[in-house]
Amino acid sequence: MWNDKLNVMHIIGNLDIGGAQEVVRTLVEFLLASGSCQPVVCTFKDGPLRQEIEQVGVKVEVLPQRRYGVVALPLFIMDMVRIWKSLAELVKRYDVDVVQTHLLASLDFLVLLLLYTTDLRVVLWTFHNVRFELTAAMLPRHKWLLLPKRYSHRLLYRLASHLVSGFIAVSDEVKEAMIETIGPIQDKIVVVDNGVDVRRYGRPVDRVAIRHQLGLEANTRLIAVVATLKEQKGHRYLIEAMAVIVPRHPDLHVLFIGDGELREELQVQVERLNLGHHIYFLGSRSDVPQLLAACDLFVLPSLWEGLSMALLEAMATGLPIVATEVSGTVQVLVPNETGILVPPGEPGRLTHAIERLMSDPERAQAMGAAARRRVAAEFSAQKQAGEHLALYHRLLDGSPVSRSSKGIKRCQVRSPQ
Repeated sequence: MWNDKLNVMHIIGNLDIGGAQEVVRTLVEFLLASGSCQPVVCTFKDGPLRQEIEQVGVKVEVLPQRRYGVVALPLFIMDMVRIWKSLAELVKRYDVDVVQTHLLASLDFLVLLLLYTTDLRVVLWTFHNVRFELTAAMLPRHKWLLLPKRYSHRLLYRLASHLVSGFIAVSDEVKEAMIETIGPIQDKIVVVDNGVDVRRYGRPVDRVAIRHQLGLEANTRLIAVVATLKEQKGHRYLIEAMAVIVPRHPDLHVLFIGDGELREELQVQVERLNLGHHIYFLGSRSDVPQLLAACDLFVLPSLWEGLSMALLEAMATGLPIVATEVSGTVQVLVPNETGILVPPGEPGRLTHAIERLMSDPERAQAMGAAARRRVAAEFSAQKQAGEHLALYHRLLDGSPVSRSSKGIKRCQVRSPQ
């Protein structure tokens, strides 16, 4: 089995720019480069990452999105049958051995049916966040369904844990959250840390030219925040911190890279605090590696995490880090060696940490170098892909999911050319 080429399908809700989407993009590129795996990506909503995935030689299939909710029961059932048939056809067309899902929510259960209605042999569900249950934002209509659907999902996950081949958690804390929410399913969970392609980050750029493109002076000091504009990421606390920092450090500016539901609300906060000339909303960008390389510091003020890809990318760039002491981040960041950890939701502590690093550039530079070394050694894309390959083979060989979250033998994976 180890010498056979595996056909693996990764199914993700959309291909917008985001952490889980970047995990899939990186993972399938390195799985393909291993020479022992032929991945394909399936999604229900096209997005900007499709082109990047296809450029490395991985096929992308886009299926129509869900059209009906469970309240329209007959139409909902027809919708589910339509999606199941489309997925089954893809499994047959690509002779898929393993399906791995990301961000599918209730569609995870539909994918599970493929184990019993096709020749598919393994289905894995990936959890990217410590908070993975339904939220009110996911139900713009029929909010009265939130609690019933949450309880039903918990029950279904617990029941499905006996049927699904395994769960993948992207960090130790995500595994703990799964057990707490779903139940004693630890024997079915394997932790495979997110990984980053270090080659993409930290390349020399014309920092002055990038500042001029942004309308900034050459000697401007820049902070980068790469995160979707949503409650989880804690942007508002950094904005509060900047209201204190800017009067003392008027040359300091912040780039908010990413878009999301809170953009308008955060822009109002920025204007109210007279920070419009210091905080810039750049939206979703395809040149994140270049923007990071032009910055002096990376800040991640999250209230909770899974294992932030943006954090790994900033560390791979060689940036010093100020981040909140939340799940995932505490697993990656070594306090006072690769960055500074502060409690979440406390702008005063953010202020102090940012000013400490801004006032000590030598220490900041040493932290950035240490951060890059740590990511290259412990959170590389090669390591992530190797652990996935080993898990696929283990399950296809009929072995159970390892009881140890770190107990997977790793396959060697080379970097793509």
